[in-house]
Amino acid sequence: MTSETESANEGTIVRGSRGVTSSPVTVFTVWQHRRMAGDRIVVGATEDDAAARTAARTLRDEGHEIVFVGGHQTPEHLVRTAVAEDATRIVVDADEKALHDVLALCAALDVADIGVECVV
Repeated sequence: MTSETESANEGTIVRGSRGVTSSPVTVFTVWQHRRMAGDRIVVGATEDDAAARTAARTLRDEGHEIVFVGGHQTPEHLVRTAVAEDATRIVVDADEKALHDVLALCAALDVADIGVECVV
């Protein structure tokens, strides 16, 4: 399998002839790497995480970078994780009260620019 290496400001990116290498490291093309750099999304749930896992897979397949925190998380943990990971959005599987708590915490921490979405 032939491969070529491209140097970019973000680092070295290796592309194989089929886009897959034998190493366990995920390899992205330059345009995917730049696109994903700004699309970090925290995905989690306040109860069972089945719907959150499905949402995380769908978003990952669309090319977003996912930070999956799992189920049974507090709204505060979800918001603080988003702040720590410099996320642009939070996707949460939660009831109405927990979703309201996430929005209130974003406002209280002055990170209202982080989008909050609920898994339906």
